Amino acid sequence: MKKNRILFLLLALVMLFGLVTACEETEEPDEPDEPVDPPNVVEPPVTPPPVLPENTDETLIVGTLDMLGNFIEGWGSNLQDQSIKVLTGGFHGTVYVTDTGQLAINPTIVKDHSVTTDGAGNKTYTWTLHEDLKWNNGETIKAKDYVASILFYSGPALTSQNGTSSTGYGLLGYDDYKRGFTLIVDGEGNQSVGDAVETFAAVQLLDEFIFSMTIDAKELPYFWELEYVNAYPVYSAGWFPGIDITSGASGSSFSGDISDAAEAVAYGERFAPTVTCGPYIFESFEEGKTVTLRRNQHFKGDPNGDTPFFEKIVQVEIPSETNIDLVISGDVDLIVSNIDYSKIEGLRASGAAQIHSFQRAGYTFIAFPCDWGVTSDANVRWAIAHILDREAIIDKVLYGNGDLVDAAFGMAEWTYQSKQAELNSRLTPIVFDLGKANEYLDQTEWIYESNGTTRFNPANANAEGTYMRHNSNGEMLVVRHLSAFLSIGGAIEDEVYANAPLVGMGYELHHGEFEDLLDHYYDGYLLPEADRFYNAFNLAANFTHVDDKWLSYHSDLLGTWQNAHQLSDPQLDEIMVSMRRLNPSQTEEYANRWVDFQVRWQQILPQIPLFSAANFNIFNSNVTGVSTNHYQSYHDVICKISKSS
Repeated sequence: MKKNRILFLLLALVMLFGLVTACEETEEPDEPDEPVDPPNVVEPPVTPPPVLPENTDETLIVGTLDMLGNFIEGWGSNLQDQSIKVLTGGFHGTVYVTDTGQLAINPTIVKDHSVTTDGAGNKTYTWTLHEDLKWNNGETIKAKDYVASILFYSGPALTSQNGTSSTGYGLLGYDDYKRGFTLIVDGEGNQSVGDAVETFAAVQLLDEFIFSMTIDAKELPYFWELEYVNAYPVYSAGWFPGIDITSGASGSSFSGDISDAAEAVAYGERFAPTVTCGPYIFESFEEGKTVTLRRNQHFKGDPNGDTPFFEKIVQVEIPSETNIDLVISGDVDLIVSNIDYSKIEGLRASGAAQIHSFQRAGYTFIAFPCDWGVTSDANVRWAIAHILDREAIIDKVLYGNGDLVDAAFGMAEWTYQSKQAELNSRLTPIVFDLGKANEYLDQTEWIYESNGTTRFNPANANAEGTYMRHNSNGEMLVVRHLSAFLSIGGAIEDEVYANAPLVGMGYELHHGEFEDLLDHYYDGYLLPEADRFYNAFNLAANFTHVDDKWLSYHSDLLGTWQNAHQLSDPQLDEIMVSMRRLNPSQTEEYANRWVDFQVRWQQILPQIPLFSAANFNIFNSNVTGVSTNHYQSYHDVICKISKSS
């Protein structure tokens, strides 16, 4: 089972956000703060042209961004890795995601199921598998393969290999099994280690093709209930040789120590999966740029029972400078990412290739720590929002292929599509307005000139930045922003460089590596206050089918990386809890509370939403069936895609 435990698990777009710091000038110019040495600007490496195989009717050549090389679940991956994971090991979940982002039981995998609730309120799903499911070596997939997967991905063996997974979350006994021991808490809150736990109480192996999973009563109701009981198989005979499953009324466990087996998985299967169950078989990963897959003849089918058309798939990293040209020439069949927006209109006019566009259930934004520094004041955050002309940013960066959003949503979300009119009527439009920016800043501590006593006069602010806002201690208002280096920053830099000094705000841009940005964004709260430095970060989020806001914003997660903003708002907390504590059938009630969330979120504005970009697939004229959307990429609809001569 996979559960999106953080809102920003998939960071699809990084932005460069640049400004300069300006100083006030009265009778004596202010001395600027001690300058910070700018990091070295990293020049993007020159990407050599890809080596492409011969393109035949039975081969699908897909151009993407680079791949990290983690091709099974449990270790960090990007969207390109995810395609390989699904094509080789996907389609066998007890639950699948529909094209509208809804959860449904997979009829190709599940022959029958039942749901029961005990006296304590724990809910048990019993799954009966079809008996004709096969691994790519022809062996039968059985219930023990699903149970072994749950035990491995839920337990401490995965953690010992630096792996992470949310498998098992929400199930009975999960916390103890995940730790590997019980936790004893005395009356004063002191913790100590109790008995070892090797049995997962929630899981039972009932027969050759039958197993069950029990949801903990304290996790119910839950709007995405089926996600708790979504299970995938692993090839237990190969992953855990000589180790069986022991199961009974108290739960299930491995019959022996799997430490060595876990290490073998982490350093073997992780990079080159062997016995798998998806529509394709992993063949090779060459030079870190090209993955070759061949068709799995034992694959039964997707949730509709369809099987794939292509004998071979080659997924290869191709630079944006040449990828569309390679589609037009016929050397590449499909481009699913890394598309240059500036080329879309020309390509559309030429008719040289097919274009499939779809809306995104995600958005691009500027994020703030809400517990520290100048951005701990929501008025400062709102002021920054009003110095950005977001329409101009869309035109410059996306060439018009995007939509403004005024809160934490994307255009493809079913909640937005069903509640668009109501949402728009309740949200405050975020507009470019320097007057409003000054109104917000006048409600902060930054209302003085440099002497800390004379009131700041917005009329005296200027583009040169010689007249700036200060607090009563004479400290200048300065926002420090950490950005990774990508072209979108130029458009944002144009906006803020021109406008921040006009409201008396200083703004510093610091270039850094994307990994550094994530470290500061997620873990800045761990630093001593004197060592914290950055107030803003540019990021993007893609929402999955489980859009549980609690996992990203609730105050219960203060002091953890999950609540990256370190946001604490009782009103928002109440809304988020009410959203998740609905039954799956209460879709209208959920949508109403989703609107309430967006309204309150915007009021406190932990991020400035910029836009929700359109997504594109570019493909050759002889390719058909590329019917993707935000919830289903090309790997999810591979059984619909074909090619004519």
